Amino acid sequence: MSNETPNQTAPGNDHLKQLLVALERRTEGQSKILHLIAESLQGIEAHLRQIALSSNPAPNYQRPLSEYHGFDWSSIGAGVLKEDEDGVSSVEWNGQVFTRRSPNNRFDAAIWFSRCVGKDSDGNNRYVRLITFKVASDAEPIAAKAKKAARS
Repeated sequence: MSNETPNQTAPGNDHLKQLLVALERRTEGQSKILHLIAESLQGIEAHLRQIALSSNPAPNYQRPLSEYHGFDWSSIGAGVLKEDEDGVSSVEWNGQVFTRRSPNNRFDAAIWFSRCVGKDSDGNNRYVRLITFKVASDAEPIAAKAKKAARS
């Protein structure tokens, strides 16, 4: 007969309980570490987005001229700052102000929003464009050599 009473547990059961407690603690610790890693990755993502925006001073989006008056500026992350009788005259994008331009010259009709980013080596102002509204030009025919290469 065994000398154990029903209230006593076998030595193997105690060891198993200790292992389960240790495993639970380790799992909780790893879960906390994974949570911290996820938070860090979110911070890195936010910084990478800022770097990407700052390395691109203006994307020069292209839209049809007919979209100018009803354009949704929030669709490109811009906010309207001023308007006049001709529509939007200045917008803010990525913390920078872009002003409407529309020359009266021999080139096709166009409206764009730009800002000066400094001077070139000759001392002329350098501009970057946020967006250009212009009449879409017709596509040129594809050269025979390109057609042949595209088919093979």
